[in-house]
Amino acid sequence: MEAWGKTVHTAEMRRALPAKVSNAFDTAVKVDCVADDIAHQLREQILNETISAGKRLPTEQMLGTQFGVSRNIVRDAIARLKEMGLVETRHGVGTFVKGDAEQNRTEASTDGLMALLPLMHVYQMRLELDSGAAALAATHRSQTQLDQIRTALAALMRAGDEWEHAAKAAFEFNKVLTEATQNPFIISTHHHLASSIRDAIRTLRLRATDEQCIADILTEHEAIYLAIERRDANLARQAMKTHLERGMTRYRQMFGQI
Repeated sequence: MEAWGKTVHTAEMRRALPAKVSNAFDTAVKVDCVADDIAHQLREQILNETISAGKRLPTEQMLGTQFGVSRNIVRDAIARLKEMGLVETRHGVGTFVKGDAEQNRTEASTDGLMALLPLMHVYQMRLELDSGAAALAATHRSQTQLDQIRTALAALMRAGDEWEHAAKAAFEFNKVLTEATQNPFIISTHHHLASSIRDAIRTLRLRATDEQCIADILTEHEAIYLAIERRDANLARQAMKTHLERGMTRYRQMFGQI
């Protein structure tokens, strides 16, 4: 069977953790966040035409095996795709990619974008969580994890002004950086908040179309990477804090709210 999305690593991560930590991880990772993650991955493949219009999705059982989750979570993910107008279920036959999915690209691509107040709340949280994670990543990262952060940075640089690709790369940068902390509680917290973090990143990147703005964002990410490469925890913490503060300042300036 062809790959229908990148595997959600919940089960894999759980097996790697001690029993007590594993239980804490299970408690923190909510079902709706996992369903959001699966829906996002399938949506990306539909909009990129990796999954072509008119094609039937694998069964719930097959998708559950592919992503390592229960059928109930798969159902929730498919329900989200239906809400986006990307798939339809034919009773007794299965779930199919809609023939007009391409026409829903604009509407689907802006789902989950945040208003200013919830966006500020997410970034206030990220100022504390991500700044600390950057500092821990600088002291605990392995060479493999550093390579993963560099790969995500390279993808961000290639994305340029293609905002959805840039948002996806920025989220991946944040994700692998968090994993480099090697702290299972920080990792599980990030996974629990992944849907909100992804939407906040997408909201900011949608408006970041100015050439200088894009260049500044890349410079800020590079500064975070270099600090982690040098194992300088204080510099990594400050670089992340600066990036997040400037992100909110840019967004407010765009709407004349600063």
